[in-house]
Order: sequence, then structure tokens, then C-alpha cells
Amino acid sequence: MKKGNQPEFKQVWYSGGLRPTRPDELPEGMELPSRGSLFIGKKGIIVTGAGGSNPQIFPEKRRAKYNPPTPSIPRSKGHFRDWIDAIKGGPAASSNFEYGARLTEITLLGVLSLRLGGKKIYWDSENMRARGLPEADKYLREPVRPGWEMT
Repeated sequence: MKKGNQPEFKQVWYSGGLRPTRPDELPEGMELPSRGSLFIGKKGIIVTGAGGSNPQIFPEKRRAKYNPPTPSIPRSKGHFRDWIDAIKGGPAASSNFEYGARLTEITLLGVLSLRLGGKKIYWDSENMRARGLPEADKYLREPVRPGWEMT
């Protein structure tokens, strides 16, 4: 994926019991969580639980050198409280639709890959197309049933 002048990166989605290979950087006896994220870099890895909880850096010598950034984003009071406060004229909810739309798009691309037998998808978000993968179109553009057209 590439956005603006940021360098490209590889993103892999595992679901339905599929799991990544256990990284060598994990300590002996430690396994990947059943739900979470795994970030693999050139100098080490970061493993989190569901929702980004309990992040851990490996190898451990890198964790000792890590200095977390100064918090710059206000902490959420919870999904529902943020939403209600935003409706009542408060600050925008931290779970805004713009963010939710991007997250949903990424999630659905993982599902699309699984439906296509695990094929790699090179996604053109501007045109909502999987480049070079015409068999994906039937999942991306379902026909509209009569009476349900949008005008």
C-alpha cells in the first residue's frame, strides 16, 4: 500500500483460522495471541492482543530502549460516550466515519482475498477495483435487485 509520499508496505490479513508463521523473535514458549496484530520490521517485531492491547516489542533488548512518544491524541471515553458527546455538539468522536470507512475497506479486502482462494490483491481504492483480478468484480459490484435502485 502507498499513500502520499509514505513508502510502500506489505499488509497481510489472516482470518478463519489462518495464522502467520511464528516469528523467530518471540521468546521460547510464547505463542502469538489468537486475536491481535503482528508488525514485522527490519529491527524486530511488535505483537499486540485484540484491539491493539498489550503491545510487546521483541527482541526484548529493543523494548528496553523504547521511549514512548508524548500522548498527542485525547483518550477516548468509550465508543458510545464519544458518539453521544459528538451528537450533543462536543468534539468529533474518535470513531469517526472516515476512519471507519478505511478500516472497513481493509477488512473487506481480507474477506475478498479469502473468497478468491488467498490470491494477492493489488487494490485501486480510487476506482474500487482489484487490479488485474477481474474475477473479483462479481464480489465488488453485485447487481442491484429491481425496486432497490438508488436515484
